[in-house]
Amino acid sequence: MSHLSRLSIPALSLVALLAGCAGPMPKPDPSEAWVSLGEETPNVLMAEKLDGMNLSDGRFFEVPAGAHDLEVQLYDNSDSNAQEVCDATLRYDGFVPGARYHLQETSLGREFQARLYDAKGKQVAETDNFRCIPG
Repeated sequence: MSHLSRLSIPALSLVALLAGCAGPMPKPDPSEAWVSLGEETPNVLMAEKLDGMNLSDGRFFEVPAGAHDLEVQLYDNSDSNAQEVCDATLRYDGFVPGARYHLQETSLGREFQARLYDAKGKQVAETDNFRCIPG
């Protein structure tokens, strides 16, 4: 196997992985709550864990009814010289099956926060403080 062929296998695997993330959103399960994510440009907010368990798709949360911990990761791209990776947890006790929620990241300078809104636009929870490290 040539040197070029050995390099192309990992590259193709990465392309396939990224293409899967860019695919269409799955249809929401009506027996669970759906949490979409939003962030301020140029940041990227990703769903990481639900109740301590890793998620396979970081674009949303699907949450059973009741109380849950949602862990998110924020990629702060506001400084062109260095990216920061920030983590936070949101706890909400009132997830309702079939309901839609939106988790929106906001920032004021170097301080980040994410707020959870229900389908009516009412804020129902917010994250603890984001913990950031250089990426």
